[in-house]
Amino acid sequence: MKEFFDFYGLTVEINSPSADLVEGIRRDFAYFHVPTVEKGVQVQVQMYLDPPPYAGLPPLSASLITPRNVCFQNKKITYIDYFGRGLVMFNREKKQCTVYGTEPDLVREISYLFILSTVGQYLDSRGIHRVHALGVSYNKRGILLLLPAGGGKSTIALELLRHPGFLLLGEDTPLIDRRGRILPFLLRLGVRPEQDTGISPQYLRTVQRMEFDPKTLVDIEYFHDRLGKEVEPGLILVGERNLGEVSEITPLARHQALKALVKYMVVGLGIYQGMEFLLERGLWELLGKGGVAASRFYNSLRLIARVPAFRFVLGRSSKKNCQTLVDFIHQTYD
Repeated sequence: MKEFFDFYGLTVEINSPSADLVEGIRRDFAYFHVPTVEKGVQVQVQMYLDPPPYAGLPPLSASLITPRNVCFQNKKITYIDYFGRGLVMFNREKKQCTVYGTEPDLVREISYLFILSTVGQYLDSRGIHRVHALGVSYNKRGILLLLPAGGGKSTIALELLRHPGFLLLGEDTPLIDRRGRILPFLLRLGVRPEQDTGISPQYLRTVQRMEFDPKTLVDIEYFHDRLGKEVEPGLILVGERNLGEVSEITPLARHQALKALVKYMVVGLGIYQGMEFLLERGLWELLGKGGVAASRFYNSLRLIARVPAFRFVLGRSSKKNCQTLVDFIHQTYD
């Protein structure tokens, strides 16, 4: 079984003897799914629910060690060992990635992260960069809420989409182009398994993850009529968590907003960079190649020059936080 995807010009094929594995990845990237690719795919991912074939692998020394895996490389192939649970063989010249493992969730997650890292590198090369934020549009204006991982972006996204007029651009990593415009990068949403979303079970699935607690994924297809398109920027909100009940939005100096963009876009804190698939020496090698850091910073400047910025203090009540944000946006654009 195979499926095809088109990520702003980067074409990807996934295939596997397991229809469930392929369907899982299709649901992850449903927004980018295409029926076929006419001119041939640029990246191929093969997934197997089989024990890793360690016999016959070359005796290479480790080039990178992370909490989740160990990376080995020769001139053409990167081998990534998930401590016996899974194995990746990535032919860098042919852009072919083969994933082995006996745990379906692990094989799907490895494949998902590989595709994310490959797409991120491709977008960087085009001067289009991911920002770790919630992105929505309202009245044809883009709104970015910068929050760290676990800061509540998914909960706020679900609440905003219950209100008329809001369209989703990305729950985790919308895109910023060279003109400072916001482009959609729409993936499945992730919420805590115990969270009551009110969404039909046919759009939900709970998966185990390598380094974190289980997560319930919400298919982007559930929001099919609430998905936004490329939009001019309107507001930047920098989230700040508060232990109390405070929930307010106040003006923020541009240099403070730029500092947050450096954190969440230039450095890319919270964005999966895929070092083990792409590099030998880590994140800063990636940023140095082709002036990626400078390009990300340039896009940040273009964005911050065009829009006002605000500090959004979020208290312990998610309902109150969402209402504060909705009221502020209505006051700004209605």
